[in-house]
Amino acid sequence: MLEIIAKIIFVLLAIVGIAEIFRTVMFWLLRSDNHGKLYLIISIHGHDEGAEMILSGAIERLKWIKGEDKKIICLNKGMDEETRKVCGIISAQNPGMEVCTPEELPDILNQ
Repeated sequence: MLEIIAKIIFVLLAIVGIAEIFRTVMFWLLRSDNHGKLYLIISIHGHDEGAEMILSGAIERLKWIKGEDKKIICLNKGMDEETRKVCGIISAQNPGMEVCTPEELPDILNQ
């Protein structure tokens, strides 16, 4: 029984490995010298208890992406005061992050 479970786990890991190799080859084939700017826009509205986790996850996600010119934009679509403070604190701790309103977004994207 244990041998069958081990073989099933091995097959599943082999499938994941093959998919990862395929993904890596595709990214390598589609690479470009012009990396451009990467913006990850997180839209938050109202009172969001998970705002800190959402932004921390976005920060970690961007760390895994190659390139230097990347930025997280926290879009304030009517946040309450507490959520705005949390986003401001996280933004102050991370230089590649900004909090803005929808009206300010075009100016940030055109920089």
